[in-house]
Amino acid sequence: MTVIHVCIATGQNAANFIPLKQYGAQEVWILETPAMKAQKSGDDLKAALAPYVASVRCLNFDDKNPETITASAAKLANDSLDGKDVIFHITGGTKLMVLAIHQELALLGSGTGSYKAIYADTQNQTIDWMDAKPSQESMQDVLSLQDLLLLRGYRTTSDTRPAKDQQRAADRAKVSRHMGDHAQELGKFFSNLAYRANLAVDGGSLSQEFDYPPGGPAAKLLKLSVSNKLLEWTEGRTEVTFADRDCARFFAGGWTEEFVFLKMTGLLKAGQYALNVKVRQSRTATDNEIDAIAVKNNRALLVECKSGKQDKAQESIYKLSQVVRQVGGLMAKGLYVSAQNLTEADLARAKEYGIEVLAAENLSRVSEYLRNWAKTA
Repeated sequence: MTVIHVCIATGQNAANFIPLKQYGAQEVWILETPAMKAQKSGDDLKAALAPYVASVRCLNFDDKNPETITASAAKLANDSLDGKDVIFHITGGTKLMVLAIHQELALLGSGTGSYKAIYADTQNQTIDWMDAKPSQESMQDVLSLQDLLLLRGYRTTSDTRPAKDQQRAADRAKVSRHMGDHAQELGKFFSNLAYRANLAVDGGSLSQEFDYPPGGPAAKLLKLSVSNKLLEWTEGRTEVTFADRDCARFFAGGWTEEFVFLKMTGLLKAGQYALNVKVRQSRTATDNEIDAIAVKNNRALLVECKSGKQDKAQESIYKLSQVVRQVGGLMAKGLYVSAQNLTEADLARAKEYGIEVLAAENLSRVSEYLRNWAKTA
């Protein structure tokens, strides 16, 4: 007999989804209160489960007051689940709702059916089983990037498969790694280069002029870029010519994203990360673009990448904090990566919003940061 998994739609559906996927549930009933139905939380969970679960149903549950809660719980148990094998996921819902359902479903074990309760602790990455022999198990790393987005009510409007981005980033890896590892000494040249690259991206000539002939670390970067066929430049000259507009976009700021992406590539599996992700909130038609996003151990990391002068850093940091909360959920983190130093006021604002910052000389610590995040996520 197929086991029926009963769960309660909630604004944090990952706690429902993770054990359902981990234990290979094949029949899931999602209880929806009027509030959760209005938020379409049950629809979000159902959409995320669709690739993995054979049968998913959404059922109305009236939680208006203790009387309706008790009546709804009794109807669920007596009319629908009598004689069935049931696992009740108690992570969502109010305490009163969970208690009422638990009391009714617990009676199933005295008949021909069976009953177990399960609690998912996403904070500690554990799953607790409550039955005759209570036990605790570790959560498996089952949440993919697409799972996360669907659970949060988002749909991707861009290709999140990493193969194409991997190849493009690999072709320019020597240059992006050099820029990331030498961000401190390159300093203001990033802004000069990004400014001219942006002129080319916006429809201007691919050939642009610096105010003076680049030298020192800047000249070394340009020589490396020439050898990798990303631009043309002659030492001692002020003119630089980008190979094409895609290369101009790379120097305008895309290199920081590719630098982070390369570090993710060596650490994560396909389906756990993506570059330049465009998402749309299906209920509000709100669009967001995320420079880089990763999911590891069922938790998300969203990254904002900047290379030029940080005139509006606080605005960007605030926007990132909002996207982290809306797209990533309660357990998500935000990382702000900048080739330029931030002001003390910028750093204070980032701390206030819970955003971590790697800037200038600390840019070379991206690999270390990602490894630590992956271990502790």
